[in-house]
Amino acid sequence: MSELTSAQIYDLFNRPPPLWLVGINLSGARLYGANLKEADLREANLSGADLREASLHGADLSFANLNGADLTRANLSGARLNHATLAGAKLLDANLRDAHLIGADATEASFRDASLSRAVLTQAILHNADFTGARLKSANLFEAKIDGAQLEQAYLSGAMKPDGKFYE
Repeated sequence: MSELTSAQIYDLFNRPPPLWLVGINLSGARLYGANLKEADLREANLSGADLREASLHGADLSFANLNGADLTRANLSGARLNHATLAGAKLLDANLRDAHLIGADATEASFRDASLSRAVLTQAILHNADFTGARLKSANLFEAKIDGAQLEQAYLSGAMKPDGKFYE
């Protein structure tokens, strides 16, 4: 797919929601505060995109490439990020309540101060991810790969550990 111009991106985001953007290439795009609520972004390339404070509530980002994307303070509540790649992504203070990240690769991603209450991270790859200050109350980390992840200052009450036991 060819690169989109700024005018094309502007036109796209001023259409009535929900947007159907399957497989779109928005790598490196500046989408600060964009309204992508319930957008279909399956297999989209958003690597390096600026999605700070964007609304992605209920969006489908399954199999999307979000490597190095900045999702600081983004609303991803109820979003589907199944098998998405988020390596090195910044999700600082992001809202991921009830989000599904099944099989997602979030190696070295930063979830500092993020809300992941009731998030499903089953089989997610979270090597060296930073969860400092994150709220993972009742999150599901069953079979997640968490070696090197910083979980010491995270709120994990009621969350399921990778081995199927629960944090107290």
